[in-house]
Amino acid sequence: MPVRPPSLRAIAAFEAAARHESFSKAAEELNLTRSAISHAIRSLEDRLGVNLFARTGPSVVLTEPGRIFAGRLRLSLEMISQAFDMPAPADRAVLRVAAPGDLMRQVVAPGLAELRASRPDLDLDLRAQGGVSDLLGGLVDVVVAQGASAPAGFQSRMIAREALIAVAAPGLFARLPARPEEMLAAPLIHCHARPWGLWFEAAGLERAPMGEALKADDHTVAVELARAGLGVCLAPALMVQEDLRLRRLVRVSDVEAFLPEGYWALWNPGSPKRDLIDAFAERLCRSLAVQPAAELQAA
Repeated sequence: MPVRPPSLRAIAAFEAAARHESFSKAAEELNLTRSAISHAIRSLEDRLGVNLFARTGPSVVLTEPGRIFAGRLRLSLEMISQAFDMPAPADRAVLRVAAPGDLMRQVVAPGLAELRASRPDLDLDLRAQGGVSDLLGGLVDVVVAQGASAPAGFQSRMIAREALIAVAAPGLFARLPARPEEMLAAPLIHCHARPWGLWFEAAGLERAPMGEALKADDHTVAVELARAGLGVCLAPALMVQEDLRLRRLVRVSDVEAFLPEGYWALWNPGSPKRDLIDAFAERLCRSLAVQPAAELQAA
């Protein structure tokens, strides 16, 4: 006799509770009571013979069996989602990639030409508004994010580190600083998200400039100020590659300060598109190798 599948309500309750790690948030999302969520999950636990969550007061955390079950369930939901997609031609593959708008332009786009050349049978579905929630819901195959840790049951790979470099408009200096110490007297543009202390520490200098005559609360604004010739900006190297190539900005020192978060590709290791995802991540790693400082200054 066929085994009767669990109720869709129980599956939805578990998926939402696992994603939020909260029965209350799952209840709010599904327009149910918290007790209904708890009862539905208890029915799954009774059926499986394991505890899916560790309950400690008002909070809940997935157990190891719960994490395994969540990963399998997400893969199943992804397959169901794909069943509702318009089928691609039999001789073509589709890779759905999500990344925030800036990362899509600066991190993902550079690696696509080589990928397309090596896989002419590949269709790319790029989603600049997508994120980790879309990966959890099975709406995309791979997500590119900055400093993101992989959700339980998912896999991640760092595709590039974030290097902060000092840049300025070409006419700001009559002579580029020869030593990091000369930057202490330069007109610096400060951004609290990218403090100059990181750069001076990387340069081996204990003292960083204290004055903040010109500061911005967003690194994209700080770069715009540098393009306008108002000072030296500490910018992510990947974000200013085009400016350096077109000489809208020049690199004023070869010192780099690396941030720990970097850029990551996240995916479900059980995806049937694993070969495509591996090829995508590998080509991003190659395309995001930042040029040496000498090449950047000579460009």
